[in-house]
Amino acid sequence: MESRNFDDEFEEAVAEWRSRHRLAEDDAVLLLVELFRLHQRHWDEIRRRELPSFEQFRSDIAKLSEAAKVFQKDSAALIEVMRSQPRRRARPHVSLAVATAAAILALLAGLLIGRALP
Repeated sequence: MESRNFDDEFEEAVAEWRSRHRLAEDDAVLLLVELFRLHQRHWDEIRRRELPSFEQFRSDIAKLSEAAKVFQKDSAALIEVMRSQPRRRARPHVSLAVATAAAILALLAGLLIGRALP
């Protein structure tokens, strides 16, 4: 991977722009461009200090990538095994409405039996 030298490219672009518009070396616009470059270098250095390089984490990233591939492979195998298993029938279950009605009827029957006995 070839890295470009952006500083040289910028200098060439400024020189071409300066010659096209016939600006003197001490023109105010060029001084502003130089001030901008100082500002940009300052913020680039702060950003480099705050954000670590990925080179430090390259081996960890490679291990994580390999672990993700293994996990995907194992997950796919598990899904295939689960799909090959016969489907279980759903167990019969009592709905909430039926259970509530049965409880009310049992309570009512208990009350009636309690009244009938002396």
